[in-house]
This record gives sequence, structure tokens and C-alpha cells, in this order.
Amino acid sequence: MSPLLEYVVKLSISLTLITVFYHFVLRKYTFFNWNRWYLLGYSLLAFIIPFIDVEYQLRETKLSESGIVKFVPVVQDLTVKSASAPVINPGMSQVSYTDMLLYLLVTGAAVVFMTRIISLFSFYKIRSRSRLISDAGVKVFQVEKNIAPFSFGNSIFLNRNLHGDSDLKEIMLHEFIHVKQKHTIDIIWSEVLCILNWYNPFAWMLRSAIRQNLEYIADRAVLENGVDAKSYQYLLLKVVGVPEFRIANQFNFSSLKQRIIMMNKMKTAKIQLIRFLFVLPLISVLLVAFRSNIEQQFVQNKNTIYIAGLLVDGETGKRVSNMPLKLEISSENKLLKKIIKSDGDGFYYYELDTQKFQDSVVYYGLSGQGEYEKFAMGSSLKKDVPGDGEFLVSFLTRDDEIGNKIFKRHTTFPYYVPKDSFFNSGKFKNIRNDIKQYLDRKESEFRTEYDLKVAFAEAYPQPKEILTKFKNAYFDGYGKLVGYDGVLKVYLNDLEVDYRVVNEAFKDKKFYEVFGINQNAQAYDQTQSTILYYTYKLVSQAPPTDLLENNYEYLDVNAFDLKRLDKEPCLVNGFRNAKKVGFGQEPLREEIKNIILLKGDLAGYYDNKLSEILWIETWPVEKIRGRPAFEEK
Repeated sequence: MSPLLEYVVKLSISLTLITVFYHFVLRKYTFFNWNRWYLLGYSLLAFIIPFIDVEYQLRETKLSESGIVKFVPVVQDLTVKSASAPVINPGMSQVSYTDMLLYLLVTGAAVVFMTRIISLFSFYKIRSRSRLISDAGVKVFQVEKNIAPFSFGNSIFLNRNLHGDSDLKEIMLHEFIHVKQKHTIDIIWSEVLCILNWYNPFAWMLRSAIRQNLEYIADRAVLENGVDAKSYQYLLLKVVGVPEFRIANQFNFSSLKQRIIMMNKMKTAKIQLIRFLFVLPLISVLLVAFRSNIEQQFVQNKNTIYIAGLLVDGETGKRVSNMPLKLEISSENKLLKKIIKSDGDGFYYYELDTQKFQDSVVYYGLSGQGEYEKFAMGSSLKKDVPGDGEFLVSFLTRDDEIGNKIFKRHTTFPYYVPKDSFFNSGKFKNIRNDIKQYLDRKESEFRTEYDLKVAFAEAYPQPKEILTKFKNAYFDGYGKLVGYDGVLKVYLNDLEVDYRVVNEAFKDKKFYEVFGINQNAQAYDQTQSTILYYTYKLVSQAPPTDLLENNYEYLDVNAFDLKRLDKEPCLVNGFRNAKKVGFGQEPLREEIKNIILLKGDLAGYYDNKLSEILWIETWPVEKIRGRPAFEEK
């Protein structure tokens, strides 16, 4: 199905359900203002919902396997894919079904739009011939024509000669409500709905519901101002006529019978407001029905593993075209050897049918040929999981005849693009071309970073600092890019600091003697957002027993305030600041066996800057490395 047709179908379904829900669940109740915002808000939301794809969230939360989710049909699967239908006339270009649909939609919308322009022109013609008789906040125009009273924008139009004084008061009050509550916005939106959805009868029903509900609001306001209900209803019967201006609030619009019924109806109990919450499950069902069915798209390729990547010359930045690659695929029972080639754009691709392999995991290796023969990589992949593993964007280094690298500027690893990020990114028509286009976009992103690495290597052949800031990035002593300015946060002893503070703290040490903890690095060689440095040991041997004398105190676990663990230095099962460096989450109270406060020289043994430090135990004593020889309480 083409994207346009899919959107039209989803929009039509949304408007239909919104209208049906209003008609059968909300319309008969007297929550007129609530209904107004429902009709406006959800008719607007109907245009947005088709763009929301919850497939990725369903997969992340494992809800896609839920029986309820599987029960909801996917709209995408219920429609026939659009195809190109040729025009018979020779010499003319082919016109697709999508183009024909677009022409039809635009033509219909243009026809309806022109009728509204004619109506608007008629309105301005009336206005130009009217006489302003009042301008006290709301403009009132006298129309010397036999018309029903109406309002538009900030103006009321009527013929005073057709109504008595008492009738005029009620008419003015009714139209004044329309003006003050800006009902013209609702009217215009209802017309836009029908222009864009002229083909959908439920859009016209929604338009009628919006206009009718506005009359309910105005009628209720008139009666609440002390007007006698019977005389007001009789006035409606006297003024009844044919609507002249579809874009205006007309005094006699909509079914008089229905309006009189609603005026005589008792106010609905507020408990019935709960009905508005029922729309939330309805929207949830729509979102589930509108999800992209990635699983369905790859059912036919269930036994296929996709091996693909881009080859780029690291020096010139040009794609390495027509490069032969030796591909070896193996499992315990089978070995497959193939020679594949990159295409003219440096893209290589191979579909592996895993039915030939008995094992649940297969292994593959790629190696270069010719001047790039030192290029090699390998990976293991799960059978029947198209999204397992990664695609590659590789910047290659040429080699001379004896294997020495001619071009020194190179990265150790290629850039890895997880396959699931591709499969979760959208819908696919031609899997090979879609992967290629996806990696094309990724290569432009990686190229910027690769050039940055090359520039740093030229400027700092042998970095001397623990961290070096270069342009908008930070590199470590090995010349590895660790993060970007504004993203990377550097911590020293649990406090966020400027990178220069780290360099100063370790100025007497070689970079390879300093260990920075990377909490959240992306796969392989890519950047991170947090790096932690410590001047103390993370794990220590048990301290001498003489340091224990009068230097520790058991604390009551039940009375201990666990919030102290976020504020005070501590060791959990022998590891310093375990939560901070990722050795475990903050322990639960029921997990804690002992809490011991270390003091004086004993605390200084673990950190010479501290006079107190907490020792937390959740493991059995014999499993805690470097545990002091505490006397058991």
C-alpha cells in the first residue's frame, strides 16, 4: 500500500471511530462544553494518529507478543499494495494508482473548497450591504433582507424589522454566546474537515455534530439567563428557515426537534463524565491497529540472515567499488565459502539461507583482497533472527606489497550499525536497496567523526594528557575518541569536573596507569556520555587488623536512612561506590546484612581524604573480597 493511500485509510478510520463514539456514547448527555472539546480535539488528533507508530515501543516492552495486541488487526495488512497502472496512450509517462488517488482527492477537495468560497463571497456581499448599528464589543449589523439571524467572527447579522423586541433580546443573547465563545473557529474547522475528507460520510456527520453541539451550548446559555423555555422554543419555530451561509453560526441551524429535546432534558449527573475516559482505550486500539507490521514484512525471510556493509577508502573518502571479499560461513556441521563483490558504490550484500545449517548460531568472516587484503572481520549470528548482529561501515587502509600500511591514519574497528535499529526504522519495499540507503545516510554521519579522528592523530601523534580536548571532542591517552563537548560528563571521585582537573590530578602518572570507567559507551569503538576517574582504589585488600581497633561501629540496618548511600562515600561488598561505577544498583533494605561505619585510620586506609566511610554487606561474608576482620556482633 502506498504511503498516501495508507494515510487516507487510517485518517478515515480515525474520523469514523471518533464520530461513532460521539454518536453512541456522548451525544445524548448534556456535557455540551466537554463535547465541544472532544469533537475539536479528537478530530484534530485524527490527522496526527496515522503518523504515530508504536511498533517499536511494543517490541521494547514485549507487548507485541501479547494476545490482545495480536488480536487487533494491522491496517497495513488489510489493504492491497498499490501498483503502477500504465496509461494506454503511447508516448505518455505511466501514472501510478497513487497519482490517480492524489488527483482524485485534490479535485474533490477543490470542488468542495470552491463551494465554500462561493458561500464566503455571498457572506461578504451581505456584509458590504449591511449597516453597522452597534459596536460595543460585538458588532451588530442591520441587514435589509429577509434572512435568519446569524453570527460570524465578532459580528452579528439580523433584520430587526422581522422580530419583536422580546424576540430580539433572545436572538441577540443566543448569537452573543456564539461570538464570545468563538464558535466560528469550530465552524471553520468543521468546513476544513469536509474539504479534506469530502469522500468520507463520517466527516460530514462530524461537521453536523460540531455545529449542532454549538447550538446546544448557546441554547443552554440562553435558558440559564432566565429566558422562558417555551417562549424561546416557540421563537425557534418562528425563525426556522433554510441556512444561507454554511460558514456562519445560524440561529435556526440543526434539527429543532433535537434541540428542544436537549433543552428539556435534565442535566446529566457528573458521574457520567467518566464516559470521556472510554475514548482512551479507543485511541490505544487505533494506535495498535496503525502499527507497522515489521514481523509480517519479514515472515517470508524468516530463515534469512542479511550480511551487508559499506567500504570506504580511509584516505580519499571514496567508496571502494568492485572489491572482492572472501566470505566464510560456518557452523558445527557445515562450511560455506563464497567470493562476493562490492558494487559501484562500495556496498556489499549477501543473503544467507540458514535452513542449510543445523545449529542455532552461525559464524561468518569477511576478508579483503588486493590492496585492502588486511581488512578482516567476523561475527556470530542467531538463526531465524534477521535483526541479530550489525551492518558495517568500514574505512579501509591500503597495504603495500610487504603488508606495511601506506596510509597511517586508520581506525582499528569499522563502524557498527545494529541491524535492529534498521529494522525498527520503518517499512521496506526492497530490502537490499533499503539497507544500502540506510548505510549511505550512516556513512555521512560516520565520515565527520572519522575525519575528526584523523585530524587529531595528525595534531597529536602521541597524546600526553589523560584527556585532550580537540575541536568539539575529547580524546584519551591512546588517541581514542571518548566523547563530545556538551555531551560527555567527566567525574573525579564522584564529582563532576572539568577535564583539566582530571589531568592535574594524574599529572605524575602515565596515561596507561590511569583507569577511566566508561559507564555507557555505545557498541565497540564509539563514544560515551559519562567517564569516571578515581584517585582511590575501587577494590582493596583487607586492612591490617591493628587499624580496626575502635575504628568501626555496627549500625542498625532497620533504622539506617538509605538516602545516605547517595550522599556519602561507601563500599558495597568491598567495591567502592558500587552504584556509581555500575557494580550494582542501590541495595534494598531487605538485602542488607550489615552496615558498618568505618572511622579514623580505617577509613583513611580506603581513602586518605576521608575520616568516615560506610561499609555495606549484602553478600555472605565469605564471598566479600578484602573484608576487614570485624568482630561479629
